[in-house]
Amino acid sequence: MGIRKEDTKKDSATKKDLQNFKEEIIHQFHLISEGLIDQIKLLAEGHTGIIQKLDRVETRLDQMEKENERQHLETRALVKLSFSELDKRLSNLESQVREIQEWKKQVEARLPV
Repeated sequence: MGIRKEDTKKDSATKKDLQNFKEEIIHQFHLISEGLIDQIKLLAEGHTGIIQKLDRVETRLDQMEKENERQHLETRALVKLSFSELDKRLSNLESQVREIQEWKKQVEARLPV
């Protein structure tokens, strides 16, 4: 019977040790999980900040794209206008050259050779 009391004491001590070990593991797990939660919150805040910055950059790029398109259309209109004006001037010069050539032929025809 003495052996059974010893075994019971050992079992009781072992159960108590296991319970203490279990509680220590649970405590450590809670500490670690709290740290992870804090880090996840920081990560989420950083992520939100990055998204806000990207939104601002996207807005600026959209504005720049619109301004670029406006300037492009304006430049095309100016070039078209300039080309049209140059075409008129060239046509006028060509007409004047033809008139001068015709006049030259008439003058040469009158001159004795």
